[in-house]
Amino acid sequence: MDEEFSEEDKKIVETLLKNKKFVTKKALKIIKEKNLLERVLKLNEIIINENILEKLQEREIKIERNREKKIAEEHDVDFRIENAEIKHRERKVSDFVSYFNSKFFLLQQMMIKRINPISIANIKKTANDEISLIGMVYDLRTTGTGNRIIELEDPTGKISCIVMNSNSELFEEANNILLDEVIGVRGVFKNNYLYINEIIRPDIPATNEIKKLDVPLSCVFISDLHVGSIDFLEHLFNKFIKWINSKEAEKVKYIFIGGDLCEGVGIYLNQEKDLSIKSYEKQYEYLTELLAKIPEHIKIIVQPGNHDIVGNQEPQQTLKETALSKLQNIEFGTNPCSVVLNKNFRILMYHGYSYDDIIREMPKIRLEGYKKPCLPMIEVLKRRHLAPSYGSSLVIPKQTDDLVIKEIPDIFHSGHLHTVCLENYKNILLINSGTFQGRTKYQEMQGHIPHPGIFAYVDLQTRESKLINLN
Repeated sequence: MDEEFSEEDKKIVETLLKNKKFVTKKALKIIKEKNLLERVLKLNEIIINENILEKLQEREIKIERNREKKIAEEHDVDFRIENAEIKHRERKVSDFVSYFNSKFFLLQQMMIKRINPISIANIKKTANDEISLIGMVYDLRTTGTGNRIIELEDPTGKISCIVMNSNSELFEEANNILLDEVIGVRGVFKNNYLYINEIIRPDIPATNEIKKLDVPLSCVFISDLHVGSIDFLEHLFNKFIKWINSKEAEKVKYIFIGGDLCEGVGIYLNQEKDLSIKSYEKQYEYLTELLAKIPEHIKIIVQPGNHDIVGNQEPQQTLKETALSKLQNIEFGTNPCSVVLNKNFRILMYHGYSYDDIIREMPKIRLEGYKKPCLPMIEVLKRRHLAPSYGSSLVIPKQTDDLVIKEIPDIFHSGHLHTVCLENYKNILLINSGTFQGRTKYQEMQGHIPHPGIFAYVDLQTRESKLINLN
């Protein structure tokens, strides 16, 4: 033996020779460093080199993974996505009529049993009786004396309603009514006005029950990665990837990503200077590389946001035509969409583009809506519509209004505002999942402070939830 061989090296070589095995110098070093002698003796190969040892270790890693299956790998539940139907064609005036009629009748049905309304055409112009009706808000204005005028319409006509400023609580509610929302009102008709004494919204019933899964599975919620932006916080996202591969995440079966996965191109003037990746295609290719590090037993559900490649008209089509389709464990949702687990557990996903207008138009949440993103989320649930004011989300008119919240969700997930919230509203868990983008120049100008690297974790069996901070 050569002098450079230690006594330990010599013993290993002698043992291998006794078992009719020959070892290369590099392989000998690996056997010694990783204590592989016992395992090498069990191999059928005669010549032991570094390639043989590499395959041995790969096999053992696979065996170890199979032996230590994560909890989420051992359980499955029925899974389906309910996507909005999107057809690209020229829009006609009749599409707008159908859209508003669909919105009105769907929301009317939610309130009709509680309010027992009459149609506007049937109001007796000379009556002083108390009446109830349901209408869509056509116009809003304030009189010279400070009272609030709400003009409502239904398929039979229009009526002007008035809320007196002497009733402070009702007047405040009237000031937070949005154009195009559908409301119920009670009041007395006289002098060609309906004097309102109560405002009713579709809202979530007080009887809404908490639902849970009967298997030990969990999920996490993230959004607004903005891959391709110079402000994308890749180090924080890598921490998320490390966490999702850890023991702490062994019950995680689903990752919900609520839009703005990539920064996009041409979203705003002179955006190019804020891009680290200059093309849409390369942004999604890089995003795919990042998401490929997530274990394959975890299903990734993605929907677009206003920065993504599909444009910002809602409902938005899926991201299926991007590089993300290479991933085996990905599911594509429209914006909005619902994921239904175990046939009756519903997770509503909406990116949240309409929230900017809702915050701006509603005095009661104007100051805190960006700091507390659950506030606009609660307002859309009260109205049972994701974009109550037409135009706030560039809604595409069609036969059916897909932004009406027809089915009550168990979890409601949004993004867009880059701030975090975790709150309960009538047994619905509200989640806004923050961002993986640093504070932009625009946000600095607006005074917005984002919450990067924070995401929500939900145990679907217990309904316990928490925020996890990667910072």
